[in-house]
Amino acid sequence: MSATIYQARVPGPLLIERNKPNQPTIAIEKDGAAATLASGTFTLYRPDGTALVDAVAGTVAAGTFTAASILAATTADESLGDRWLAQFDIVIGGITETFYQDGALVVGRLYPPIGQTDLVARHSEVANLLKTGITSLQGMIEQAWFDTLNRMYSDGVAFWRWRTTSALRGVMFARCFELIFRDYSTLLDPDDRYSELAEYYAAQYELEYEGMRSRIDVEEDNTLTADSRPASAIIMLSSGPRANWYDGGSS
Repeated sequence: MSATIYQARVPGPLLIERNKPNQPTIAIEKDGAAATLASGTFTLYRPDGTALVDAVAGTVAAGTFTAASILAATTADESLGDRWLAQFDIVIGGITETFYQDGALVVGRLYPPIGQTDLVARHSEVANLLKTGITSLQGMIEQAWFDTLNRMYSDGVAFWRWRTTSALRGVMFARCFELIFRDYSTLLDPDDRYSELAEYYAAQYELEYEGMRSRIDVEEDNTLTADSRPASAIIMLSSGPRANWYDGGSS
């Protein structure tokens, strides 16, 4: 390991889809630009510390290492859940730097349930005040998504069994608008209505997050529960058995 401080751009937990091909990636920066990577390997550890994938090679391009495809059969018999650990050993300037990322084995990947069209439908001006060089709200949407996914992961919400993606619409609207209007308030006038809107949506985000409800796949067999269950850890601590949405033991 060198004394150079690189930035591993890890937006959230690594999500490995079970019984599907996966190609984990990691982007490395230094001084605001992509680092020059020579080569790398990828290792994936199970929650018990044993390696499922050990030092597989990959490709490097534009500061990003992409591991060789993990075959679907490799994960087919593994248990869903969190506490998986990824290890990226990347050669930079002749020195091997090691970067870690925790994650989860999931039966299906969640995706943001809203796009720029939805944001504009609620606040028509949001796409008209973009900074020079920015052509869409995609960056804000992605940041809001990673913020929400990270929070769910940290709170122990078992999103690997979650199937009602639309339950995240309220959360995503609130977080997106908070980020957008916070940005506009710093660009324009910190005392204008955009600052007030940012504070309003910050509060709405907390309310929406605590009120999330989702149908879940308890047995991980693509059969959903008949009723929607609270998905927030805050709600579950006070209103019902944690096992309704939490891991509930090994699969």
